[in-house]
Amino acid sequence: MKPLHIAASLLIAATWGLNFTVIRFGLDEFTPFAFAGWRFVLGALPVLVLPRPAISWKALAGTGVFLFAGQFVFLFFAMDAGLPPGLVSVLVQLQGPLTLVLATLLLGERATAEQWAGLFVALIGVVLIAHSVEGSASLFAVGIALLSALSWAAGNLFLRETRAASVLSVTAWASLLPAIPLLLASMFNDGVTATLAPILAPTWRGWFVLFYTVVPVMWLGYFAWGTLLRSYPAGKVGPVSLLVPCCALVFSSLLTGESVDGPRLLGIVIVLGGVALGVFTSRRR
Repeated sequence: MKPLHIAASLLIAATWGLNFTVIRFGLDEFTPFAFAGWRFVLGALPVLVLPRPAISWKALAGTGVFLFAGQFVFLFFAMDAGLPPGLVSVLVQLQGPLTLVLATLLLGERATAEQWAGLFVALIGVVLIAHSVEGSASLFAVGIALLSALSWAAGNLFLRETRAASVLSVTAWASLLPAIPLLLASMFNDGVTATLAPILAPTWRGWFVLFYTVVPVMWLGYFAWGTLLRSYPAGKVGPVSLLVPCCALVFSSLLTGESVDGPRLLGIVIVLGGVALGVFTSRRR
């Protein structure tokens, strides 16, 4: 990879890693449904100038519902239930092995023994992490985080059909679909005041969170990631994503005081090791 692209990949990992801690701060300002709804309202603004990508409505809807809405709503609720940012960032990385499972079950694709071994290793790490958390709320939050990973994995199957389209166009139009339903769900679940908090009771931290999760993370991050995927084989770019939870753990430790030690640290290492096994065996293929 060119030095500029290496620098871009490291910047992406840091930006997306910090995003988990920023989301934690955002949940102090907004309810999960309202946060997700406004994030996608702002993320969809480029549809005003970008044409709809030349992909099927099925691929667009699947990306919007699973890769965007499902992944982030479950992620927000997991963190709102008490799961720390760094730990969430590790658990959602199971989207890689889960994509393998869904592709095998639904599309009839074949996986190698090494890839199945990677999934098994990662699941051992999840069990250790589950035992490291205390209280039913945290165990429940682990389950919600795994649903986020599963939704992400399902969205990956639809995302593969959008390869020929503009990354920004797909991002914007896929954000448009879940935006209004999420705000309506927020009004029903949280009330009008909580839903319209960014307008009725704006705070600098609330709008900073929305800005960060949309502009650097969604627009610039996805554009840069798409550029890398178009410039290099996926097997060469994919392992960079493993740096995201590492960055997330560092930022969360520094900014929120998240403690990572003992069985939890061992579980994190095992999960990332299992994911890495699947990634690098896919790269060899």
